[in-house]
Amino acid sequence: MFLVSQCLVAIATLLDLASFQFKSRKLILLCLFSSVLLTATHFFLLDKISASLLMLIAAVRYFYCIFNRSQWAMLGFMLLSTVAVILTWQGWLSGLALLATLIQTFASFQPRDMLLRLFMVFGTALWISHNLLVGSPMAVLMECLFLLSNLVGLWRFYFWSKEANRAD
Repeated sequence: MFLVSQCLVAIATLLDLASFQFKSRKLILLCLFSSVLLTATHFFLLDKISASLLMLIAAVRYFYCIFNRSQWAMLGFMLLSTVAVILTWQGWLSGLALLATLIQTFASFQPRDMLLRLFMVFGTALWISHNLLVGSPMAVLMECLFLLSNLVGLWRFYFWSKEANRAD
């Protein structure tokens, strides 16, 4: 099952790499929706039930955020994630996954893609730590590449383009 879990997260990695290379908030979220479904299955196969449920909730959240950004829904997803972790507690790693999820939930509901990207940086750093401690090398690679893709997207859309505009 370990090998299958690593293959699933490898496919999720490709979706993550694509996600932040889009300027469209909707396309970013659609890629993330697909990626986290695969990642949820990956964690389930590794018997990390809290992380798996958090990813499943995240998939629903990303899909919801494509169409709506109600602050009440954000609080509902945060509450649902917290309850899921309480019910499936597997030690402090569950708490680390929850913190990462809460930050990324907040990010998902930001109206501007730049804010979404900036908060995702922090949540991703926590998922990298979680995945290192869980012992999933492909999940660590996936999150590192996700972080790198996000940072490249930030640079392309917000920093490089400003410098290019100044030169004109």
